[in-house]
Amino acid sequence: MSSIVDLRGLDRLISRVRALGTPDASPLMMTWQRLIIEDNRRGVLAGLDKDGNPMRPVTYRPVGKGAKPTKSQKNNAKGRRGVFGGIGPNPAGTNNNLRPDEYRRLSGPPLAPRGAFSRVITNLRTGYEHSAGSDLWTAYGFWDEVVSVNGRPFLSAHFRGAGRLPVRDLRGVRPEGREKARRAAIAWMSDQVRVVARSA
Repeated sequence: MSSIVDLRGLDRLISRVRALGTPDASPLMMTWQRLIIEDNRRGVLAGLDKDGNPMRPVTYRPVGKGAKPTKSQKNNAKGRRGVFGGIGPNPAGTNNNLRPDEYRRLSGPPLAPRGAFSRVITNLRTGYEHSAGSDLWTAYGFWDEVVSVNGRPFLSAHFRGAGRLPVRDLRGVRPEGREKARRAAIAWMSDQVRVVARSA
């Protein structure tokens, strides 16, 4: 069996992609940063780890019926989204830490006792990098100033499952978020190719 395949369309596409050179991907990076924040918030509130799997439930809270965070426990946030609260005095307490009795009454998901006002959501920072002379662009997220009353970072112990802690790893983008990022990248690249095609 033989067939003839017309590759002229593919050749045109390849030449257009080559004509792009090293395009400015900062608009895509901005989109990816928003996706990182959105994926983290949605996943944390659903109690899902970085792979989209349910995290092991918390068994020591809430004590009693369970409560929602008060205004001061939300770090004086307005609306549905919390505000950054890091090292130093905060309305919620030193280094934005609740007292143990307050913490145990809250009914939020694992690692997020205050729900949307928890530091695993409010203290997520994002950024991006582009290595000069390279085609490599990287968007990333990190948790800033999530520390104990004594000023010690503690999230990595939860992520690794240090000591007796169960592994509750949030470091990464969940499958649904990765798919959104992939679609955003395809849309961005398609736009770049269209620009080259119009200018040709």
